[in-house]
Amino acid sequence: MSNGHAGFNPYSRKLRKELDEIVDMRVRNQWFDNYYANKPIIEKHGGLTSMPLIENAIIVGAGWSLEKNVHLLRGCNIPVISTDKALKRVMEYVRPFAVCALNTGATEIAQWLDVDSEGIWLVAPVTAHPDTFKTWKGPIAFVNPQNTCQELYELVQRETGLIPTLRGCNSGFFSLITAYTLNAKLAVLLGMNYSYMTEEEALAATHDNHSVKMMDVTGNYTYTVLDWLDARREFMDFCFERMDEFRVINCSEGGILYEHNLIEHVPFALWRDWYAP
Repeated sequence: MSNGHAGFNPYSRKLRKELDEIVDMRVRNQWFDNYYANKPIIEKHGGLTSMPLIENAIIVGAGWSLEKNVHLLRGCNIPVISTDKALKRVMEYVRPFAVCALNTGATEIAQWLDVDSEGIWLVAPVTAHPDTFKTWKGPIAFVNPQNTCQELYELVQRETGLIPTLRGCNSGFFSLITAYTLNAKLAVLLGMNYSYMTEEEALAATHDNHSVKMMDVTGNYTYTVLDWLDARREFMDFCFERMDEFRVINCSEGGILYEHNLIEHVPFALWRDWYAP
C-alpha cells in the first residue's frame, strides 16, 4: 500500500528525533566534562568583568570577504576583537585586543590559536575544549553561556559566580556580544558574511542539500544556507533590541548582514579614513 509519497519513511521523523537526543546527550556530557576540566583555570581567571571596558571595537570574522580589506587593519588604534578562525590572518596586520574562541576542538586549536598570545585576551565559554588554554600566554576571560543547558549554567553560577549570559551561535556573534558586554557603543564588522561565494560552497556546508540565493549587502547575489539564515535572524534581533545604545556598522564587502535603518554599510577604507573615532 502506498503512503502517497515515494520514498517516505514513516519512522524517519521518530528515528531522527531519537538520533538527535543521542547526539544532544553526548554533547551535554562533553559540556560537563569540559567544564570540570576547565574549572581550576576558570577560578583563576574569572569572567568578562576582569577585562577592561572599551568604547568601540572592530569585530573580525573569517568570512570570504575578509581578504578584500584585512590589510586595512594595519595601523588601526581601535580595539580589534578577532574570531578564533581569523586570528592568524588578523595578526599579520594588527595585534588584536581579544580573540573569541567558541567550541574549539583540538585540531582547530592547533590551526587557529597557535600564536604569540602574550597580552591578548582569550574569551571562551566554560565548556570550551580544555586544550584551548594549554599554551595560551595571554589573559583569559570565561563566559557562562545560557545556550548549554539549564542544569549546567546554574551549576556554573553556583560554583564560580559567573552569571549566565548570551553567547551567540557562532564566534562572530559571540565577539559582538563580548564587545557590547564590555560597554562598547560602536562595533564595526569585517569578514562577517553569513554566506558563501558560490552555490557549490553553500551546498557543501549544509546537510539538507538546500541553498538560498539572495541579495547581499553590496547588491550582488550570494548563496547561504538555513543555519546561517537562523543565525542572521538572531544577530538582527540582538541589534534591534539594543539599537538605541549600540551602533553596528558592517564594513564587510559581501554577505547578508544588513537591515534597513538597523545596520549601516560603509566600505572599511571609507570608514577608517573619514569616520573612525
